[in-house]
Amino acid sequence: MTRIGIVGTNFISDWFVEAARATGGRVEASAVYSRTQARAEEFAARHGIQGAFDEFNAMIAGVDAVYIASPTSAHFPQAMAAIEAGCHVLVEKTITSSLVEAQGLFERAEGRGVVVMEAARHIHTPEFAVIRGALGQLGVLRYACFEMLQYSSRYDRFRAGERMNAFDPALGNAALVDIGVYPLEAALDLFGEPASHTGTSVRLENGFEGAGSLLLDYGSMSVAVAYSKIAQGSGVSSIAGEDGELVIDSLSEPSRIEVRRRGEVPQHLLGVAKVRPAETMRHELIAFADQVEAGAIDPRWRNVTLAARRIMDEHLAR
Repeated sequence: MTRIGIVGTNFISDWFVEAARATGGRVEASAVYSRTQARAEEFAARHGIQGAFDEFNAMIAGVDAVYIASPTSAHFPQAMAAIEAGCHVLVEKTITSSLVEAQGLFERAEGRGVVVMEAARHIHTPEFAVIRGALGQLGVLRYACFEMLQYSSRYDRFRAGERMNAFDPALGNAALVDIGVYPLEAALDLFGEPASHTGTSVRLENGFEGAGSLLLDYGSMSVAVAYSKIAQGSGVSSIAGEDGELVIDSLSEPSRIEVRRRGEVPQHLLGVAKVRPAETMRHELIAFADQVEAGAIDPRWRNVTLAARRIMDEHLAR
């Protein structure tokens, strides 16, 4: 069993505890760190966790691994401290604020003999495996449109004049980093790295990227990625080949997947109740536990993470 300490006490950490308890005993949430002891103790008591800390180094001294769910700008220093202490690290998406930082984490983890992995929960699910498995039914792939447009629950307060961390450009939570990472990493996992990419960003008055789009060029195929924290969309995505189309209701929590081959009756490949985020997190935890037990980082997940962070850096610098 991997004993893991949680950094952060928001709703994502709530999901994480539920997911850990569904791993069949492979991962145990055994400690939590918060900036205040009271908040750490409240979270620990609510979830039946033994250790509650307001000192990061004290927490990592008593666990095997750390799950980091703090703001993106804090990921690198916290993850590096955990690696230096000999802990395995699972870092919430997006892994770091830059490609250089991400490369540094992987290199140092290898040197210390520990595992570091980005918590890209959607690409580890059985539902996403259905998408991978269906590509062969579409013939030569020509186009995909991956969309994740959300209206942030905090945006109304920002629009009313309140200063919000969720829309602070200094904290590294651009819409591409926070939301666009889902469709971008889905594309990279399914199709590999593109030959090139272009795109646009919609920036708010304070310079924060609130929405945007990417066009990934694969030569014989193009992939459009749309994302937002300031406008709501249907979330439906599709992949089109010469022989048919695959339609997906949600890339982050796929529950309905349909293949529409030209001239044939549409076929439902997946039709289940709406998948809950905690259920998708269980699969990323199992993938993380697999690597911890093997004592090695899976290059497949590392490569997706690094390719995504490189594209983000290049896109946001424009």
